Amino acid sequence: MALRREPHVLVVGGSDSSGGAGIARDIETISSIGVRTCLAVTALTVQTHEAVMKIHPSQPDLVANQMRAALRANKVAAIKIGMLATAEIVVAVAAVLRENPQVPAVLDPVLASTSGRALLDARAIAAMKRDLMPLCRLVTPNLIELALLVGLEPAVDEDGAVWQGTQSHRAGASCWLRASG
Repeated sequence: MALRREPHVLVVGGSDSSGGAGIARDIETISSIGVRTCLAVTALTVQTHEAVMKIHPSQPDLVANQMRAALRANKVAAIKIGMLATAEIVVAVAAVLRENPQVPAVLDPVLASTSGRALLDARAIAAMKRDLMPLCRLVTPNLIELALLVGLEPAVDEDGAVWQGTQSHRAGASCWLRASG
């Protein structure tokens, strides 16, 4: 079957009912460059462009099994990870990455919504830093996420952002960080 041979990006993340973020936006973006996607849904949300009203995390084993099925069904060239919701989901995703070290992973550490609602608790942030970030080739936090990852206030200039990225790398993240505004 031709579909199985085409390269795919496995999108791992939460839904956004407004369509402004999450897996819907990732699939749209990846498809716009002509690459196919497959997915693992980590959470269902009820949200508008202004607020997140509810978050319903998926069961960690369901997320891991969705990832495994997508990896079995398709030629996955990369994994893009977004919202993970809970520490248990972080650990489950990390386990699948360890099973598939040949597939490069990119982590967008979604820690809070644009409206400010936390999308990952402190326990999950610690699991992300310990279990997931070292397995990723690239981590793309924005300035607020980068500050949360290193436990500091957001950087006010480029030098501060570079210093925080270096601190994160020294703390054990075996990947490069690219802070986006």
